[in-house]
Amino acid sequence: MKNRWLINIILLVMVLSISLFLFLKPSQIKQKKQFAISAFNLSDFDSVKLDFPSRASVIFKKGTESWEMVEPIKARADQFSVQKIISIVATSSSEKLPSNDLAKYGLDKPIVKLKLIHNGLEEEFIFGTYNSVTEDQYLLYKDNVYLISGAYSEAALTQPIELIDKSPLSKSEQIKDFDFSRLEQWQSKRLKVTRNNNEWTASEGNQFKQNEMAEWFDMTWVKNPARSVEKSSIDLRVSYKSFDLHTTDGKKITFLRVQESPETKLYRKDEGLLYHFGSDIGFTMMNPPIEQSKK
Repeated sequence: MKNRWLINIILLVMVLSISLFLFLKPSQIKQKKQFAISAFNLSDFDSVKLDFPSRASVIFKKGTESWEMVEPIKARADQFSVQKIISIVATSSSEKLPSNDLAKYGLDKPIVKLKLIHNGLEEEFIFGTYNSVTEDQYLLYKDNVYLISGAYSEAALTQPIELIDKSPLSKSEQIKDFDFSRLEQWQSKRLKVTRNNNEWTASEGNQFKQNEMAEWFDMTWVKNPARSVEKSSIDLRVSYKSFDLHTTDGKKITFLRVQESPETKLYRKDEGLLYHFGSDIGFTMMNPPIEQSKK
């Protein structure tokens, strides 16, 4: 009996001790201070430059609607990738150190320098080595050294070709029609499909269902990024089959069908870019759900 009471008392003391510890813990443990890297917003900048020690710089400029790469390739930029690079301005660090020994942090020989320009003024962020304990990376900004996640430099170090928008059409290009009449499968039908206020019509002798056409356009041209994109110089003397798209503002976009299998390769002439798609989705892009009219 005495032993059972002793055990109960010990258990009660343990419970009370744990409860007291949990109650006092928030007030006893001081939260480590976080230092904001900057007070900028992601939308404050109109130009981005990435300088590397052993390869060409990468430069982005903000257009009227979106970011564009101007060096080393002129192309539409992947908007998410650029925003990820710029997001360095919104991060914070648990460390804010003096910059009197840059070699200690690998900042005397940085792996990349990020320059963000706003209203002609330049903000420079310099990336150094990694901390061996936390695996965070040293960053120099405005005479202070910070420790931040390595994800920011990883985004900046991405190869330029991977920072290009992989969608064959930009969001600002509102398509008015497709002219597939030069493709062999549509030559006899002289197929041309026209879009007006999301209503589709087809050239004479062709018919379809509106919902199927809308789904075809959305899934194969609007929401269908390429597997990869490459800058390419196509020999235009080769008689590739081609087709045209026209936008509502009068722009003509020509694609050359360079290859169908084992993957589909479409070359956009005005951009000089070769888009790689799976053969199945590539086939569907050039074959809307058209049926021959019954006579």
